[in-house]
Amino acid sequence: MLAATTLAAATALLLAGCSTASTGDGVDNNASSDGAPKAGVFEFQTPAYGSEGELVIRIPESLVEAAGSDADGLLVGEVTAKARELDSSKSCAVDLAIDYRGDGLDALSRPSMTKEEYAAEGEAELESVLMRQFGVETVEEAEASAPGGAAEVEEIVANLEQAPYSAKPAWSALDATPIDDLDAADPEPGTYVSEDSKTLTFVQSCASDPLDDGSSDQFDFPIETDGTIDAFASVEMTVMKSGTLTIIEASVADYELDSNGDWIGF
Repeated sequence: MLAATTLAAATALLLAGCSTASTGDGVDNNASSDGAPKAGVFEFQTPAYGSEGELVIRIPESLVEAAGSDADGLLVGEVTAKARELDSSKSCAVDLAIDYRGDGLDALSRPSMTKEEYAAEGEAELESVLMRQFGVETVEEAEASAPGGAAEVEEIVANLEQAPYSAKPAWSALDATPIDDLDAADPEPGTYVSEDSKTLTFVQSCASDPLDDGSSDQFDFPIETDGTIDAFASVEMTVMKSGTLTIIEASVADYELDSNGDWIGF
C-alpha cells in the first residue's frame, strides 16, 4: 500500500522544507486552509514525499478518528526528520525528533520483560527441550533416563544457559547505541538514541537518488496493544548527501485511503 512508483513521482514531490511547530498527539494544527498539509509535512497522503529541509511525518487526526479504539494505544504522534551532518562521504544520517503522545515515553521505556519473566522463559525453554529429547520435565528425571547420563544433560543445560538479565526497553528502537558513541568522522551504520530518548539517529548509506531503496531505513510509529508494542504505521526513507529527505514507501496497519481521501479499514 502507498508504495513509491517512479523517480519522477518522487522528484515532483520534493518540496522545499518548511519549519512546522510540533503540536503533540498527532493533531494537525498546521493544515492549509483547504485541509491539505503544509509543505514539509507528510501525513500518509501520497505514495512518496520529499523535502530539501526539515520534514514532519505525522499521523493525521483524520486517521486517528477513523481508527477509533484501534488507535487508543498510539504512543507517537509525529516525528520531525532532519539530515545530520557527518564528516564522512561514506555515510549519511538523519535525526528523528520524536513527539510522544501522553505517557508514551514511559510506556516505551519500561522493561520489555522483568527479571522474573526472563528467568521463567529460560526455565520453560529448558523444560521444552528435556520433554522433546527425554520425555521428562526436570533435570533430575533427564539425568536418570538420558543414554549419556548426567554428562549429556549437563551439556544441554550449559548450551541453554541464559545471558545475564538486562532490562531492555519495550520499544526496541530505544535499545540503540548511545548518540555519544557516534563518530562523525568515521560513522558506523545503525541506529543511535539520545540520552533523553527523544531523538533517534539513523546512519545509513547515502542515497544515489531519492528513490534508492537500497539506501533506506524504516521508522515505525509504535502502538501498545494488550501490553505488546506493535507498528501502527511505517515510513521508509532515504537521505542524500545534499540533505534531501524522501519517503519512498509508507503504510498504515489495517487502514488505507479511499479514492475520496477518506481513511477506511480493511
